[in-house]
Amino acid sequence: MVYSFHQKSYRLFFCDNTIKHIRWIKLLVYGVPANNELPLTIEDDHQSSLLSSDVEDNLKSNKPEKLGVKNISVSHLVYCFFGLQISFLTWGILQEKIMTQNYVVHSSFIDTYSNQITDNLLSIISTDPVNPSMINIKFRNAQFLVLINRVLAFIIAVIVLLYQQNYHSTQRKSFFRTKQPPFYMYIYCSLSNIMSSWCQYEALKYVSFPAQVLSKGCKMIPTMVMNQIVMGRTQKREEWLFAIAISFGMSIFMLNEKRESHGNMNETINDSFTFSSFMSGIIILVLYLTFDSFTSNWQQSLFDKYRSLTSLHMMAAVNFYSILFTSISLLQQSDFFPAISLLFANPALMLDCIILSICSAGGQLFIFHTISTYGAIIFTLIMTLRQAFAILLSCFIYSHSITWLGFLGIVIIFASLFLKSYRKFSERKTKTTITLNSKPNHQNV
Repeated sequence: MVYSFHQKSYRLFFCDNTIKHIRWIKLLVYGVPANNELPLTIEDDHQSSLLSSDVEDNLKSNKPEKLGVKNISVSHLVYCFFGLQISFLTWGILQEKIMTQNYVVHSSFIDTYSNQITDNLLSIISTDPVNPSMINIKFRNAQFLVLINRVLAFIIAVIVLLYQQNYHSTQRKSFFRTKQPPFYMYIYCSLSNIMSSWCQYEALKYVSFPAQVLSKGCKMIPTMVMNQIVMGRTQKREEWLFAIAISFGMSIFMLNEKRESHGNMNETINDSFTFSSFMSGIIILVLYLTFDSFTSNWQQSLFDKYRSLTSLHMMAAVNFYSILFTSISLLQQSDFFPAISLLFANPALMLDCIILSICSAGGQLFIFHTISTYGAIIFTLIMTLRQAFAILLSCFIYSHSITWLGFLGIVIIFASLFLKSYRKFSERKTKTTITLNSKPNHQNV
């Protein structure tokens, strides 16, 4: 019955001349049909996937630009390298700071919103001994951080899209005539993106930031499983071996990690570790990897089906729905306005949230640019180094300690990642050599 309704409504919108002019309704419900698609331009032929809550692991389908790497200077590669490092290292440090460190607000804020403040928004730690009118708190609402990040990312994506459409007039004129997915299809990856980002922030209440960073290496297994479920693709045996090796290293690290409390769960057991809190962190990390893997594979299925879809279109659409859903959820929980008031009550927290959002949105643009210019392998190497730097910075700034067995787990993880990248580089180099040798020689004899 549902399929019959879909077919009748499709004929109504696309075959009935009386309502053909309702473009936005058609775009919202059905997208743009394939028979209206124009030939792809150089810009349209480029694809790169939107990276989900950490936005940096979905690489497998992106293509380098037509210009090739050889036309790009070394200084440009250095620019991309430092752009990615600065953006995501700052993002990671602030992420841990906001979710684990104390902030100070005036007692009048607590008095004003005493009936609206929930444990999900903040937890009161203590009164400042120097100034009794100031209260130490911990910010707890990961969902509000997701909203802030998505708002700025959406604004930046729209601005860049408008600039590109003004610069390339053909794109603006042919948008409704190129094949585009229905707007509702972005909802699925938007919801999974919200959940993965929420889990990423929430996990910091139970596990250390180095553990959270290293867990992303274990994303290979759920990604391959989702790739099989969503897209029907099977992976090579070597990919599974790399995934198992990375997961083994992660298991060693997690089981031998120093059991330290972040003080976010229960202030009465601030200096103790409970097995339940550790398992809560593990479960949240597993959920993060699962949602994030679904997001990347769903986005890839859209890129494969709609060849004219660009990363910026994906970024704008997914962030639009994320803003909508997180705002509704925060309003329903009565945390929306108290959270905004909390930012104004604590300028330091507001500044951290703003810089966090700028680094997140700017990092996504650096991701798209680096992949399109240098390809996925160079990008993977840069981001693998970023993970190592992030762990070192976190241990230095927030005094995390790692046992020797935990350090062994880190070595196994990064060795597997670098070996995997080297293998991909060797395969691509071999394919390029074979392609060049197979071309006929047109020189005169």
